[in-house]
This record gives sequence, C-alpha cells and structure tokens, in this order.
Amino acid sequence: MRRNAHPSSPVSAALSGQVTVDLSAISDNIHALKKRSEAPFFMAVVKGNAYGHGLVEVARTAVESGADWLGTAQLSEAIALRKAGITAPILSWLYLASQTSATIREALENEIDVSLGSVRQLEVLVGIAERLGRPGVVHLELDSGLSRGGARKEDWPELVAHARQAELDGTLRVRGIWTHLAWADVPAHPGNAAAVAEFEDAVREAQEAGLSPELRHVSSSANILDRPEFHFDMVRAGLAIYGLAPADHLNPSDFGLRPALTVTAPLVMVKKVPAGTGVSYEHQAITYEPRYLGLIPLGYADGIPKGISGRSVVNIAGRSVPVIGKVCMDQFMVDLGPDASGIDVGDTAVLFGDPRSGAASADDWGAAIGSHGDEIINRIAPRLPRAYSTTAYQCPDYQEPAAAGQGNVA
Repeated sequence: MRRNAHPSSPVSAALSGQVTVDLSAISDNIHALKKRSEAPFFMAVVKGNAYGHGLVEVARTAVESGADWLGTAQLSEAIALRKAGITAPILSWLYLASQTSATIREALENEIDVSLGSVRQLEVLVGIAERLGRPGVVHLELDSGLSRGGARKEDWPELVAHARQAELDGTLRVRGIWTHLAWADVPAHPGNAAAVAEFEDAVREAQEAGLSPELRHVSSSANILDRPEFHFDMVRAGLAIYGLAPADHLNPSDFGLRPALTVTAPLVMVKKVPAGTGVSYEHQAITYEPRYLGLIPLGYADGIPKGISGRSVVNIAGRSVPVIGKVCMDQFMVDLGPDASGIDVGDTAVLFGDPRSGAASADDWGAAIGSHGDEIINRIAPRLPRAYSTTAYQCPDYQEPAAAGQGNVA
C-alpha cells in the first residue's frame, strides 16, 4: 500500500499544470462530422488558438483529416497559418476597416479570403486590392438576426451593388455568402428557419444583381448534427471538432465525438485537518469532520473559474474528489475525504478531459458554473504548456469511426 504524503510536505517536481491535446481525437471527430454533413465542403474553425488547443497543430491535423477550409476570427491567426506553411483555403471574418493596410494587404497577398459586412469595409479592401494589383476574395456576410457582424437586410442591396461594381472593376471577387444564426445553439428554434429563409432571399438578390457565389454557408456545429437542411455548400465546425457539446441537448458521444483536451496538474501537498477547519479565503467551506485536503497548483490565473468550488470534481488516483474552498490565483484545494490512503504527493490530478477515463469533462465544468465547455477550454492560460499526442486514452469498448466520404468536391 502506498504511503500518504506527510502533512505539509511539498512535492519537489515543478509546480506546473499540463494541457495535453489528443490530435487523433480531433481527426476522428472531423471524420465523424463529415459523415453527417450533406455539404460538399467542410470548414474547421480554429479561431482563438483553436479553442485553446493550438492553432497550427490543430489546423494541420484538420487539413490532413479532410477539412477543405479553415476559419479564423482574426487576420493575424490566418497569416500565422500561412507562415506555418498551411496552404488550405482560409476565411477570416473579424477586422477593422481602419486596420493598418499592411495587415490587410498581407492577408490578400497570402490568398486569405475575408468577410465583408459593410460598404465601408468593402471600400477599404478595394483600395488595398487596387494598390496590390489583384482582386480581394471575399464572402459577403448577412446579419440574419444576431445583430453582430454582417449587413442587415435593409443594407444588403447597397452592399451587393457595391460588390458587383467592384467585381466589374476587377478589384473584388465574391466567393461566398454566409450568415451565423442567432439561435444556432437551439437548432429547433423557429428563429433559425426564419433566418435561413432571409438568407436564401439575400442569396437570390445577390445572384439577380450579377454575383455568382460558389459557397453558401450557414451551419455551425449544432446545425451539422441537428439540421441537415441548413448545410448548403459548406458547414463550419467549431466546438464539435474538439469533442464538446455545441448545444445543451446534444451529447457529443452520441455522435462518436470525444474531447481532445485534458488538463492535469500534480498534487503538491496533502494535509490532515480537524473538524471545523476553514478552507481558503473567507472560509467559504468549513470541514465538518477530520479531513485530508490536497493542494493543486493551478488557479484563476491559469483559467480555473472561481465558481467551480464545491460544484465539480477532479480525478486523482482513480478517485473523484471535490474542489473545496475559494479558488485562489495560482492554486486550489480538493477534499480527499477522511481517508486519503492510496493518494500521495506527486500524483496526477486530472481536472477535466475524456469522461471515459473517469475524469470530468469540460462540459461538466461548464455546466457547474452555469455555462458551457467552450468557456472552460478557452479560459486555459497560455502559461500552461501544451503537449500533443495521438495515443490518448481509449476506453475498451470504443470503436473508431469509419473513414468519412470525401463529398462531391469540385
């Protein structure tokens, strides 16, 4: 039997957490999603450092796994992919019309498609394209109710007219038309059908004005799984390729998806405390009997949400133990119970990962704080090192998804 760590005895190893990304999970998830998509083209969204998983590593895996397109929010992300040698088509959709022309010019030079949602954006892009001597390739975005990016219905005719004139002038090429649904996470909501009808009207209006978009795209992860009639020419998969639930009613495992990211940290201290001991700041937790407490060297500076205390668990030596007391900036405590035999300083604590390993999932942590798994994984700080694997945990009864069909890619 293993000896328990001596009370207040710190571990000698480096006090660091670890993010491990299973690239084979991302590959398998893409294959599974492509099987469900009726669109000929598939976009893997890698914005936000690939949802905290690693921009370049995930993008390469996605392309190798059959993704036809990559999607980023910021131009800098798209340019970084080009500098890494990734040649797949990229769409980037978030930038300022007043952004330095050098950045936009670099994007156009690197054959990065950009989104246009206003005449002002179009005018800036056209001016850069004129100086560059080549047309900018764009996707016109319709605001179909999200009130975020894109042109509203009443502004759409003006944007289309300017885009068509720019095409005739040789400074622009409209490759796609797209929108993002306000109720994308609630696929059955009637607002989705209304928004898609408005989108189809906008496409017809653009075609009647002389535009010939090759790609119409609406669907994000939840719609890929739940609304095949919204797939059009391309789908955009974000959360689902990372194995997280894109909607409350969708269980990733039901679709052959599994989480790709695991966060671990060493157990750096174990101590026995008597009944009535206050734990962490403000003594928001007090022991009701003698307990063993464990110290994990991660905190809100690493992206651990304060609200997780008392609401979720970590896995240590095969045991699920609850988070106890207020989460600190660089550390938090766990309740090891009245008997900590079998647990020792230096053991690995799995905060969240693949639930088939016995750990909580990021979706579990998200639900515990009244949010979702995407907030959890995007919180994880850059100071935690990332490691990449293709041999992460596989449960005994897991079956690899069949290879996805390639679709009717022209």
